[in-house]
Amino acid sequence: MAGDATSVFSVTTAGTNAGATATQAAATGKIHIVRHISGHTDADSIIQVLGGAAGATVIFETKIDVSLNGFGFAISIPDGIVGVPGVAVSGVIATSTADCQVNISGYSVP
Repeated sequence: MAGDATSVFSVTTAGTNAGATATQAAATGKIHIVRHISGHTDADSIIQVLGGAAGATVIFETKIDVSLNGFGFAISIPDGIVGVPGVAVSGVIATSTADCQVNISGYSVP
């Protein structure tokens, strides 16, 4: 599935010492499909995509170990992480010490 220009989204949020959450707001009758999550953090952290019930269910999770992976990450999901109709999706970096940023991108379908 590929999105068209009217349904594509990209949301970025910066954080400091408490992680960061980038959220694509809920849209009535739309399903958000996350195709990419990226960003950076200065500490080992859990990286999640939230969706599902009330937008708070973990629908994808991985981790970054800055001593092994470096500070940046970019994860492409070719088939997409499919949310629930009418519910927001969020990309989350759980922890940081002073500086982080997270971006999610994808598209929405009826």
